[in-house]
Amino acid sequence: MNYEYEKKFLDDYMNSLKFFKPNIFKIMYRTGLLSSQIGKTLEIDDKEFFLAGFYANIGLLGFEKFIEKEFLNEKEYKQIKRHPALSSQFLESKNLYKASEYVYYHHELPDGSGYYGYDNYPVESDYIRIADTFNGAITPKSYRPPLTLKEALELSLSPYKNGLKINIDDIKKIENILIRFYNDMLQMF
Repeated sequence: MNYEYEKKFLDDYMNSLKFFKPNIFKIMYRTGLLSSQIGKTLEIDDKEFFLAGFYANIGLLGFEKFIEKEFLNEKEYKQIKRHPALSSQFLESKNLYKASEYVYYHHELPDGSGYYGYDNYPVESDYIRIADTFNGAITPKSYRPPLTLKEALELSLSPYKNGLKINIDDIKKIENILIRFYNDMLQMF
């Protein structure tokens, strides 16, 4: 992998999204930024993890009309649940196989109750899931205000509080990152 090329491609792509698909840009950028902060703090030295955080939701481009809906019918929900697979396929087409795997599982939960029902997947997917969930929770929607910090932390971290998938010390580090990110977002708006 030529990381410098991939980073430049990502930067150019994100700049295009900012103008043409601002809602998708916000989701992808903030999830990527937050997962990068988690990775840096936990000393993950994997360039594909960095890319995976930003590309985790690129598959949402096919479902943009569903993003702001308050309620999805069963058919729409089934479709939007495909976005990790589509994002993964995109990364695989770029020969970013580890990133593809991290992204594919980013909506899984340790107890197997995620989108696809797996409980054995890379922990890096959990870090992206935490970032994505927290970002979604603190982002206002057309149908609800943002969740409070306490609610967003609970939603994002409660599946990991038992320390089986992510150790308790790392959960505390992630919680501090989420709090800092939340406070930074408040300063911006």
